[in-house]
Amino acid sequence: MNRPRWLAALLLALLVPLGSAPPGVADDKRPPGAAKGRDLSMQAENPLLTSPFEPIEKLRYDLWRELPKADKNEAWNPYRNGAAVYLDPTMLDYDHQVMPLLKETTTFSHTGRQAWAASVVRVDPLREYLKRAAVQRLDDAKWGELVVVSALNIQKSKQRHSEDVIQKVLDKYGIGAEAELLGSSERQNCSRCARLYRPDTPLVFGHPYDISVQEWLDREVEIAWARNKVAHLGPEAERRAEKGVKEKYEERVKRRNATAKDKLVTDLGEVRRGLEARYGHEPSPAFSVDPKQCPDQGPGTQSLDLQQPLVLTAAAKAAHPCDDAEDTPRAATGLGSMLAAPGLSTGGIDFSSMELRYLSDPGDGSGLQYSFSADFKPLKGDARTATGRAALSQSSDAFFVWLSLAPQNFWVNLNPDEPERIVDDRLGRTDAGRVLLEADLRMKKTVGELIHPHSKLGRKFWNRVRGECMSFRNWILPAAASVHQDGDKLYILDAPLDVKMETQYLKDNGASSAASCPEQDKATEDHNEALFRDLILPRLKKAINTAPEYADLRRVYLARVAAEWYRELSRTKDTTYGDLIDSGDIDSWRRTGDWQPTDTFDRYVDSYTKGEFKVTDRTTKGDTTYVRSYVYGGVDLTRIPLKTVPDDRFTTDFAGLPQNVHRSLNAPSAAAGDETVWLGSPTPRQAKAGSGAPAEREAQGKQGKQEGQAEQESGSSGTWALWLLPALLLAPIALLWLRRRRLDAARRASHLRRNAVGRPRR
Repeated sequence: MNRPRWLAALLLALLVPLGSAPPGVADDKRPPGAAKGRDLSMQAENPLLTSPFEPIEKLRYDLWRELPKADKNEAWNPYRNGAAVYLDPTMLDYDHQVMPLLKETTTFSHTGRQAWAASVVRVDPLREYLKRAAVQRLDDAKWGELVVVSALNIQKSKQRHSEDVIQKVLDKYGIGAEAELLGSSERQNCSRCARLYRPDTPLVFGHPYDISVQEWLDREVEIAWARNKVAHLGPEAERRAEKGVKEKYEERVKRRNATAKDKLVTDLGEVRRGLEARYGHEPSPAFSVDPKQCPDQGPGTQSLDLQQPLVLTAAAKAAHPCDDAEDTPRAATGLGSMLAAPGLSTGGIDFSSMELRYLSDPGDGSGLQYSFSADFKPLKGDARTATGRAALSQSSDAFFVWLSLAPQNFWVNLNPDEPERIVDDRLGRTDAGRVLLEADLRMKKTVGELIHPHSKLGRKFWNRVRGECMSFRNWILPAAASVHQDGDKLYILDAPLDVKMETQYLKDNGASSAASCPEQDKATEDHNEALFRDLILPRLKKAINTAPEYADLRRVYLARVAAEWYRELSRTKDTTYGDLIDSGDIDSWRRTGDWQPTDTFDRYVDSYTKGEFKVTDRTTKGDTTYVRSYVYGGVDLTRIPLKTVPDDRFTTDFAGLPQNVHRSLNAPSAAAGDETVWLGSPTPRQAKAGSGAPAEREAQGKQGKQEGQAEQESGSSGTWALWLLPALLLAPIALLWLRRRRLDAARRASHLRRNAVGRPRR
């Protein structure tokens, strides 16, 4: 090669990596190596088990649960790449981006071949993959979770890679690339998709795939050299030389992709088995049959070992109780699908706010339908599925306790003078009894916080107290519960709790109270009681009805409301668990562990004798010693006043509620603009049949019938000529039959006659 040609080739080789690049790469200013990302297969035997890929694999798992049996393998198709983008919550608008994004897909969105999900994940497992500055920013803002969007690609669509699906979602909510903290992909990002990320965004991938950015550049250099080398032989020689270089790289990519596919098959299989083992079973149906009454059903049988507090059972006296306890596959339910989800992959549901708001006994012996409301609080609520399972278990157990025991036993009493009268003996053996006692003790502590002399409210209170003694008892009582009954369906619309001072409580029960401070005159006692009622009692009521520390009390109280309605329903019709009412049988719902009612009583006595606070303030006027406050009382749920909401008001004020509840039996449901998510379940028998409520099946049947009629009408109008043809043939057929009517029976039953007779009526 002469010197000018050699210099031209060298110049071309230098110019190619500087000025020639694939689309989307030429203006990529990433640091060296950043565009191709970090290969996690070099660090883990199965990279898909590392934390950056968890949302992707959860998406595959959700898709697998959702698809019909014939299509389930599509969820684990190794040719469908999965990717995820982790977003910085400090750079997102909570109300206009985080909330609607997560609410759009409570679990995931699956339309045709497209599948994507938005969820919440913890920061800690991802710290090593994030930039140090991003981690510091999150720590400073005290954010412990990230928002993540994951997606699968649309197979055989070059323009709908998984990154394209994610980008479309982000564009919809106006989320820019500056909010992206990390990108992950099961297969290495292609050069086009890599450009969707900012140059300084960390990228990780599971297995090398296709041609890398650097290889593309190397290939262009080799092509330039090869073409230059044979340039003297003409254009055809240059084309053959270029083709040879491309074929070499294509063969390399082919081998790499085949290797990646084989590894993904193995890795996805391991992921699938792991997810099925951890989350493949929905919680055993609540409000259901006690497995101890049924034959052994193998490892899938429910257990009453409450070391696993998520197992929910109920003794059943209905005929053939084991019919619904068989360990057969059950269709996903609205609540069950959420509680079977891994970790924080539930979109933003605050499981600590779960409350029973709907109950129904269809009357066919199949069990109970139920639905819970829960707050939608992405990044703020308790998204742990263990919390949701515990709430479901608590509600289910309490419901059956309230059915089994007589209502006059539903009270607890923390009084230092009555250690033998703390709680009814049988109620004290249940978790419901424990919740009531703990709430009573918590009430004393809440009062102590409200009247603490160093608080603004406490100072105002103590400045107006008269005399040297103040001791009031308070009782937590049911307020009127607003409910709507539609046949065998109950909607609990509002169920507040009330707090009354003992003087009013005893008065309402036809009794009188002794003076709490006998040494003081009645006028002083009345003044202090009125002061407490005006300043403290409203705050105390609000705390009991809204504060997180009273969530368990509100939950078991809602179960009490449902049980009271169920008692009334069972008086007028046969119900699944009618024979359980007042049976006194609480064996299936005995608490476990070492807790005893006296444990709570002893803690109360300690609070009573030592006081919730003891404060001495010094002022310019001398020492001021604040009087200690002794506050004690109880919880009484013996009577539940139910206030029925009529049909017209229910239709007006709660439009859409029945539809939301109905949808929740099979999938999480939320109305547009509402921050409440409904999570329900059909009866166990309906769940096993893969169907919802009877009304839903009836509606589906009507819809199918209407569709069939519409199709028939469409066919009649669109294909009238085909229907007219047999009519035109009718005359000759009739003549033929008349001519041959004297023939034997076999010939009279000719195929033409059989066809004419068998033709459908038009």
